[in-house]
Amino acid sequence: MNQQYPPKWADKFLEWYCSQEYIDEVQGDLYEWFQLRIRKQGLTKARLFYLFDVIRFMRSYRLKSTEELSQNSNNLDMLRNYIMISWRSLVKEKLFTFINLAGLIVGITAFLLLWTYVQNERSYDEHWENSENIYRVKTERYNQGVISTTWAAGAGAIGHVLDTNYAEVERYVIMTRSNAILEYNEKVLREGNTFYASEEFFNLFSVELLQGDRETALKEPYKMVLSSSTAEKYFGDEDPMGKIITHNGSREYEVTGVYADIPEKSHMSFDALYSFATFQDIMDNNISDQWNWDGFYNYIQLKEGINAEDFEAKIPDLIEREIGEDLVNSNQNVKFYLQPIEEIHLTSNFMMEMKPNGDLQSTNFLFAIAFFIIILAWVNYINLTTAKSMERAKEVGIRKVMGSQRGQLIRQFLVESLLLNLTSLLVSLLFIFILLPYFNGLAGRELTFDILDSGLLLVILSILIIGTFFSGLYPALVISGFKPVTILKGKLRNSYKGQVLRKGLVVFQFFTSLVLMVGTATVFFQLDYMKSQDLGVNIEQTLVVRGPNVTDSTYEDKLNIFKLNLSSQSGISMVTSSTAVPGSQPPWNAGGIYVLGDDSNTAKQYRIIGGDYDFLDTYEIALATGRKFDRSRTNDPSTVLLNESAVDLMGFKSLEESLAKEIFFWGDTFEIVGVVKDFHNESLKKSFEPLIFRLIPNASNFYSVKVNSTNMNRTIATVEEEWKAQFPGNPFDFFFLDDHYQEQYKADMQFGQVVGLFALLAIFIACLGLYGLDSFITNQRTKEIGVRKVLGASLSSLMKLLSVDFLKLILMAMILAIPISWFLMGEWLSGFAYQMELNGWIFILPSIVLLAIALLTIASKIVRSGMVNPVDSLRQ
Repeated sequence: MNQQYPPKWADKFLEWYCSQEYIDEVQGDLYEWFQLRIRKQGLTKARLFYLFDVIRFMRSYRLKSTEELSQNSNNLDMLRNYIMISWRSLVKEKLFTFINLAGLIVGITAFLLLWTYVQNERSYDEHWENSENIYRVKTERYNQGVISTTWAAGAGAIGHVLDTNYAEVERYVIMTRSNAILEYNEKVLREGNTFYASEEFFNLFSVELLQGDRETALKEPYKMVLSSSTAEKYFGDEDPMGKIITHNGSREYEVTGVYADIPEKSHMSFDALYSFATFQDIMDNNISDQWNWDGFYNYIQLKEGINAEDFEAKIPDLIEREIGEDLVNSNQNVKFYLQPIEEIHLTSNFMMEMKPNGDLQSTNFLFAIAFFIIILAWVNYINLTTAKSMERAKEVGIRKVMGSQRGQLIRQFLVESLLLNLTSLLVSLLFIFILLPYFNGLAGRELTFDILDSGLLLVILSILIIGTFFSGLYPALVISGFKPVTILKGKLRNSYKGQVLRKGLVVFQFFTSLVLMVGTATVFFQLDYMKSQDLGVNIEQTLVVRGPNVTDSTYEDKLNIFKLNLSSQSGISMVTSSTAVPGSQPPWNAGGIYVLGDDSNTAKQYRIIGGDYDFLDTYEIALATGRKFDRSRTNDPSTVLLNESAVDLMGFKSLEESLAKEIFFWGDTFEIVGVVKDFHNESLKKSFEPLIFRLIPNASNFYSVKVNSTNMNRTIATVEEEWKAQFPGNPFDFFFLDDHYQEQYKADMQFGQVVGLFALLAIFIACLGLYGLDSFITNQRTKEIGVRKVLGASLSSLMKLLSVDFLKLILMAMILAIPISWFLMGEWLSGFAYQMELNGWIFILPSIVLLAIALLTIASKIVRSGMVNPVDSLRQ
């Protein structure tokens, strides 16, 4: 900088200012200090005016008396000056302001998005009135002391018995699913999400009933209520009340009500409800007496003030009185537990859930990520601000010389922190409204960000207050504590404690980033591992058509014609019918099955799959021993096949030993004629289940069509044409089996994508901080770099010199992160029956990537500094 700058008027101003009587005691030192900075080191005009602002503020503050201004006015004037000085300081240091803003914006945006997701998951079913008193009765079945099945649904009798025996129960509701084809005029649609529900439903659940009477809508047989969207689908603008809808082509139901659609944030989901009295009439059975028929959802509402745990403790005695003797005789047991309705979504993934629920472990993990990311952003601010304290020390020295108290300095730096956090928060809120639709697609949720919500407002305010003090207080205490004499004599140095803190914060940032990277890699490697495993069943090129609900006495003939006509098509190789297909749990669960000749107390539960003669061949399920079902054998309807797991559960010592044995199955006997190898009927998150295969040639749940055509659209059209010819009145509803099977991994894939995204954001924040620290250290060593270049130092040697300390910190972060991430990922993988091995590459690859990113970040700054002309460096 030209030594003629600043102009003479600036020097005269200094002479005049330092001659004022209120600063006599420091006049010499202050004048000397300004002369040194202006004439020897150079001073930009912007910096000069900034210092003048500081001096003017301190002067005005010292001269004002309580007689001149009121205390409030004085405080307001001080705040205005704090803001003005803070703003000019932030504008002057553009690079560090940008880095701090970028880190805080990314951190706050990420935190609020994850917070919204987590709160959404935790707030399921809170919208019901008295939700804290509503419970679902969960069922556990035991055989010979070993748990065999855990049901979200359960015995039909339990809700009624609890209601009639205990005054603590306010009311109860029983429900069961009914997949159906509904018809009104010419509209014929498959409804897979409808239920029978008892008459107290609208009293227990505060569903808004738009039309109809809450007390009577579900009271009488053959009455039904529709959701508003379902009513619009069938009736449009027509009033649905009193209209007749045909159910599965035979029974007629009168519409007695219309309710508002069930909110998405509920474990329940249904498009229509039929009166439970209808179900009892159809089955000609009193369900309230059924203890062995599982498949009914029982909800109870306890009276206000009743402790659920105390009430639950009474249930075993009730079961003992009702069916205790039967359970002892059969060597079985059943236990019932009360599930708080508000906890079902995150803690319940049992048989017959109404819809897929969330996962508490994953939600808590994302909650932890949210806090780590925002803490990373605040850590960046602390790190960079304390690192810059050497430059701010000169400012502090002058202020203290002018009489500023430490408390005033702390307030000044807190105002600066407030400005940064407030600006970051406002920009983050704008980004959230822009990014929320994309985040919803990534997370698979319909999240809303209601800024007027009191809970969210409290979180936002907390972020501002905590962020201001958490990120601003320590730097303010450090900087305000500098001694003016040491500063003005140029003897201030970075303290050992300050260096340790900054290094520790850098380690923390990269430690967190690496744990998230390892987590992301583990999720995707585990999913890839499961997808690459041999399922033991061929699900490729399989078109599955949902079977007809509307049938008559000619159904079996039509089914045979349907199979024959499709099999003759060039693009279709095989067609089979079954009660279940791979990719979901078989809905048929049977207990009380045991080998004839054994004690009936050995009876156990099994999953049952019914299929025709071609089922095993169509899916290429391998035979382990024995034979398959054979059309030439007339007695095969009285035979069964087992899988290997079922053979083990029945207690046979070998597969061959099971052949020709007979089993007792619900009053009938069946001969075991073959054993198939275990295959993954469901995802690899679950272990093999014991399966029994029944020969049911006219199974009507699913039709699986093996296709080998390149013109898939034409093949689908052919299948649809044949479907309409044989099963009129039934909608053509199909899916591809490989897509259906992969749907089981959807939640895990979404979890991996969310973790991966926020791992990248954490790395971005950490690298921002690393770049800022590197810039600061490089600027401090500008002269050293210039001297070394003059003496012949190469760019690579400069890289080594300036990066080695940072690399040591990153390596330390790796050493700490690897065992922690190994433990965390081991816990996550424990939820999978079949899991990959946590080998070294899971940790090495993310570490290499993180190290490469850090090196590039450091190199980008060092290369730029190394390219500067040494002459320019030595002039500074």
